[in-house]
Amino acid sequence: MELNHHPLPQAILTMADLQLFMEHHVFAVWDFMLLLKALQQQLAPCGVPWVPPSHPQIAGLINTLVGEEECDVLPDSLGGPLHLSHFAIYRRAMGEIGADTTVIDAVLQKAAGGDLASALLHEGIPAPSARFMRRTQALIADGEIHALATAFAYGRELLVPDLFRGLLDRLSVLALPCPTLRWYLERHIALDGESHGPLAESMVLTLAGTDPAAHAQVQSVRQKVHADRAAFWDAINTKLRERTQINRSSSEPSQILCSGLT
Repeated sequence: MELNHHPLPQAILTMADLQLFMEHHVFAVWDFMLLLKALQQQLAPCGVPWVPPSHPQIAGLINTLVGEEECDVLPDSLGGPLHLSHFAIYRRAMGEIGADTTVIDAVLQKAAGGDLASALLHEGIPAPSARFMRRTQALIADGEIHALATAFAYGRELLVPDLFRGLLDRLSVLALPCPTLRWYLERHIALDGESHGPLAESMVLTLAGTDPAAHAQVQSVRQKVHADRAAFWDAINTKLRERTQINRSSSEPSQILCSGLT
């Protein structure tokens, strides 16, 4: 199934459904930053002593991306101007709709202590989110820079705009009160679709160079990250639809009882 036509947005029917989605998806938002920072460490390292980057144009792209992801500005309509990371904005959007941030907060607290491996094993992380992050960490551990760039470009920057358009359209239909989430989605659609996506793709091609083996790996990783994202969304979609069915089933006896009293 093509991800830009995935049925997940249509499974969001209520505010409770949106809460469940965000409680899963927030880990993908964090996962994005883990991947981006892994790229930065290799392509635009900030250690001492400093040495000139091998690919200055790519280093500039990565640093620009990091700057926008770590320190964007909320508009006045959302309480700005206020500088926040996109992750912090997403978490703020969760609080705005009453989504539970207990698990992601605990995971971040653990990771802040320097133990990322233990943080990723937190038992409260939803299984689909944990599987998705494990895939990314496996790529990072392998350390192939063109593979990481491929996961970033084709599994995030070039993919996210279509995924988020579906969500944004669904929120408009439902008219759910979630202004910060709407801004977050619109912001990523604009940034990724207009500039970040094409630049990320050019980064992949530059890093792969003329090496046939590297280009073959790019195609392989591209397929894998698409499959990983599809599996992630499939799992959330299943959870949403199962809950909807349970809610419908639990309401049927009361409906029958009420009809029998009239």
